[in-house]
Parts: sequence; C-alpha cells; structure tokens
Amino acid sequence: MGAKKKGVKVLIVDDEEGIREVIGYILEKRGFIAEDAGNGKKALEKVAQEKPDIIILDIAMPEMDGLQTCKRLRENPDTQDIPIIFLSAQSRPTALAREAPGAPIEYIGKPCDIEHLLRRIDSLV
Repeated sequence: MGAKKKGVKVLIVDDEEGIREVIGYILEKRGFIAEDAGNGKKALEKVAQEKPDIIILDIAMPEMDGLQTCKRLRENPDTQDIPIIFLSAQSRPTALAREAPGAPIEYIGKPCDIEHLLRRIDSLV
C-alpha cells in the first residue's frame, strides 16, 4: 500500500534529523531517491544543484523557515512548479500555508501517518 516510484527524487527539509532519517529510509525502501536538508537555506542550495521531483517541507526551522523557502521556490521560474508538501506541527497550518506565494499543494500535520504521506506523494508525482 502507498507510493512506490523508482527514481523519483524527494527532498525532505526538516530541522529534526530523526524525522529526515525515518522518512528518507522509508522512501528509499519504496524506490524513491531521498535527499535531505536541515533548513530552508540548505534546501535551496540542494534544489539548485539537482532539482527534486517533490519537496517535503517543515514550516518552523532555523535560518530560513518553510514559508520563506516556499516563497523563494515559487518566485523562481525553474522551481515554481515543484510540488510541495508542508509537513508541520504548526497549530494553524492551512492559514500559514495559504500565506506562501504559489499556494503549496498539500499540508500534512505532524505526527503523520506515513502511508498517508506516501499516498500524497504518489498523487503529486
């Protein structure tokens, strides 16, 4: 059950290393290529190096938060069409997500059901 996509690149952006590791491990077991970054600034650097097919993005992070990162991605013609899933524990996530230019495609609250996350990824790529 859930997504299984060989070669699809997923960038996991979260300041919690454990979350990045667990999601990355599960995605790789399903055939995805998982990359990660600990904040938005590092994520933008990784996106510039090798464009992912989809981004899983936390909102609350140091240096550059998810909303700022999303805004920068949406302002760039080369990255504005990358699907984004906000994965966050923010108390009012949908209102926060709507503030980001380009309107993120999905929002999933933490803690999340990994099968639900996989289905959302599958529907976007």
